[in-house]
Amino acid sequence: MALVAAGSTACDPSNKLSTAAKVKQAFDKLGEQKSLTTEIGFDGGAEKIFAAMKDADDFTRQDADMLAAMRLTYAFGADKPLKDAKADDKAFTYDVRLARKDTKPVFEARQVDGKSYIRLDLKAVAGFAEKHGKDKGKSRGPQAMEKLLKQADELPPSLASVKNALKGDWISIDPKSFEEFAKSMDKSGSGKSPAPDPETQKKAYEALQHALTDNAKVKDAGKKDGADHVTATLPAKKIAKDFAEGLKPLKDKLGDKAGKLDKLSRDLDKAPDKDVTVDLAIKDGMLAGMTFDIAQFDDGKDKDGPKGPLPVSIGFKKGGGDNLKVPSGAQELKPQDLMGAAMFAMGGGRAGGAGADGPFKSADPFKDDSASTDDPFKGI
Repeated sequence: MALVAAGSTACDPSNKLSTAAKVKQAFDKLGEQKSLTTEIGFDGGAEKIFAAMKDADDFTRQDADMLAAMRLTYAFGADKPLKDAKADDKAFTYDVRLARKDTKPVFEARQVDGKSYIRLDLKAVAGFAEKHGKDKGKSRGPQAMEKLLKQADELPPSLASVKNALKGDWISIDPKSFEEFAKSMDKSGSGKSPAPDPETQKKAYEALQHALTDNAKVKDAGKKDGADHVTATLPAKKIAKDFAEGLKPLKDKLGDKAGKLDKLSRDLDKAPDKDVTVDLAIKDGMLAGMTFDIAQFDDGKDKDGPKGPLPVSIGFKKGGGDNLKVPSGAQELKPQDLMGAAMFAMGGGRAGGAGADGPFKSADPFKDDSASTDDPFKGI
């Protein structure tokens, strides 16, 4: 496609890029940036999501509202163009977050100057698991989590990092020390905890780029909101297969997570044998966004599949902003802090001793003494 695009450009007396060349250039320009932010979310609002998914099991209007507001955001940065960054580049930074618009993230992980930072809204995660886990509506996770969060205030100052973690505030960790800790706790001895690195991200991105550009028939779709739009028509089964093949080199880097890549490959293999369309937005010569209707990939066999248009948008913009800076107020969490918190809990709220009083009066801080002794997080 690159040769065709270059040839058509050279033969064009007006020196204007063909549509195919414009698309290739738009992808290439992403890799030329030193920092980039990608945002993924459903497009079209809660009404459209609910209309498409209302027949799915237990899907409510509240679920549609949540999905409409939820965004998964990736930000990456380096001291050189991202396409030239290497896995061992110490200047590589990243931020991954899942959040509703204008609210505190449900989850966020960040790496700056080789150090990792994490924050997690445990209460929100427990509530989601209660609704969508295997034992929907039966788990006492949210109640147990509420109790634990109140008890966290009783932790001693020496365990301030654990308190921060429980409260959903920033903590910092040394990846190497936690990898060693994971190895000591993991009977398999692997202890692998893969994190984004520039080469892995580049391979995944290139797999997507080739799957889209090498198989697409493109045509201009006019201007909208200051961007040039292009409609790409692609054979769904072919691009799914090419994307899966492109991801195979990542398998060795994923460690224990490689099984999820195998599952993704199997899911991609189920793509329907038909053409699908993707809308590409190009602004200032760079790819600014992609929008596609995931209902196109539904073969009609899944009773919980979408029953109407369900567009997903992927936006790209230059820079990473504050997402690539060291978060303020982060407490360092060490493996021994977790062990200390466990001992504190088992000691009934007294560091190093057993007892029946105190905030952690049960050996199990999640146990509700007035109710069933079942695991409160069963089904999560």
